[in-house]
Amino acid sequence: MVALLVSLRWRQLRHQLSRNPWMVVTLIITGLIALGFLAALTAGLVALRFAAPDAAVTAIVLAGTVIVLGWWVGSILVSADDSLAPERFALLPLTASSLLPGFVVAGATTVGGIGTTVALLLMLLGWSVSLPALLTALIMIPVAVATCVLGARVVSGVLAGWLARRSARDLVVIVGVVLLSSSGVLLNVGIGALVRVNDVGGAFTTIADIAAWTPMGAVFGVSGSVAQGDFLTAALRLLIALATVSALWFAAQGLLAARLVAPIQDAGGGRVRSAGLLDRILPASPVGAIAARTLRYFRRDPRQIVNIVMLLLLPAIFIGLSLMNGLQDESIGFGPAIILIPTINALLTGTIVQMAIAYDNDAVAAHILNGVSGAADRAGRLLGFGLIAIPVTLLLCAATCLIAGRWDLLPASIGSAFGLTAISAGAGAWVGSFLPGRAPAPEANPLGRGSSGGVQSLLAMIIIGPITLVLGAPALGFAIAGIWNPALGWVSLGCGVVLGAAALWGGAVLGGSILNRRWPEVLAEVSSES
Repeated sequence: MVALLVSLRWRQLRHQLSRNPWMVVTLIITGLIALGFLAALTAGLVALRFAAPDAAVTAIVLAGTVIVLGWWVGSILVSADDSLAPERFALLPLTASSLLPGFVVAGATTVGGIGTTVALLLMLLGWSVSLPALLTALIMIPVAVATCVLGARVVSGVLAGWLARRSARDLVVIVGVVLLSSSGVLLNVGIGALVRVNDVGGAFTTIADIAAWTPMGAVFGVSGSVAQGDFLTAALRLLIALATVSALWFAAQGLLAARLVAPIQDAGGGRVRSAGLLDRILPASPVGAIAARTLRYFRRDPRQIVNIVMLLLLPAIFIGLSLMNGLQDESIGFGPAIILIPTINALLTGTIVQMAIAYDNDAVAAHILNGVSGAADRAGRLLGFGLIAIPVTLLLCAATCLIAGRWDLLPASIGSAFGLTAISAGAGAWVGSFLPGRAPAPEANPLGRGSSGGVQSLLAMIIIGPITLVLGAPALGFAIAGIWNPALGWVSLGCGVVLGAAALWGGAVLGGSILNRRWPEVLAEVSSES
């Protein structure tokens, strides 16, 4: 059974790679990034091994604890993409005790599991400060991997019923995006707190010592105690590590048995209500219908909700970082530059519009069957997005001018933000017609495979970025100059409106003409497996 489940997992991956060449490129790029992290880990461990052996032990315990926590918390985000979900085996004459070993080994032999094992093997460089610690760490690697995989299964199994509800999944996605996006602010706060600590090394040592007594870090604390020659503490931590694995095993087996006899089914988002006012406001044409549907997507589709949250959150993060680092201090002489922060949304706008068709998945066939022109598709999606992006942009511009105390700079802020955002949207509408990107299928995990658009979106950003900077240079340049001469802010506003409108028109027309020729290819790309 173990060999069967492992081979099934890898056959599924091979099938996905054979059907989607872009996924092969994504896997290669991801692998190269992972190799870069592993190389950095190796260099850091070698440096600590010879420069500060005691610090190496502390760093490994902390890093190991973070890896285990990453598995456990990450299982919440990826559980919806589990190709070996227990419900798939509910109709087969199989028991939990026969399936669980295969699930554990299959989880340990995924790309993430193999990467974790390699990282644990590289940590042996740090454990080489002591031969007994090195041997202990080598023996504890299977225990560490089992702790990661079993803990992830237990966490996802406990929350499976709750996550089956649409509202719960949306909440998890939004909270996850907020936390991930705020990591810079949290890191800044953490660094600021460490600066105020007199003995930073002692603080890390204390944290590592505490973590080594927890279920997440005990498996690494065993080798840490052996390295210090404290064998009694090592024995106690070994007992905690083995008890953790045993408890997780029986918990995972119980949860698996329950789901085999009572499969969990995903619940929808409730009854869909009509939007009469919205339909009356928008034009009674294909453009208006597509715009109305786009707005409904932004309200109901968690993948699109994430995009709207990011439009508000990303500038807010930069504003917070600016305030924390003293950008508002008049002694620096550059405080009013905070009014340019809303322009950062241009980075997101191009990708959101570029991936608009990918979010439709195979439902885009309705456009083809009803004879919707490419220009109408592009214009409708731009109109729907604009009805949300324009108020958000105005709100952010007003907020930054209020923080800076410079309402005379509002035209410059709006000109820069609106101009570059509109140009980015127009460029995204054009690029999305031949590089539609990848997106998770409807009802799939919004942060699962394809959530970032894949390699197509990476290439699209490489194209959209220079176009936005070149065409938006007048609006941005006059906005920057307007910080010293507010009258130039009105020039920036004029450039932003004219150039933005031209970019939107060009994106709709040029992108539409390409779509008219490529509808079948686009449908095949967005509806294939991610």
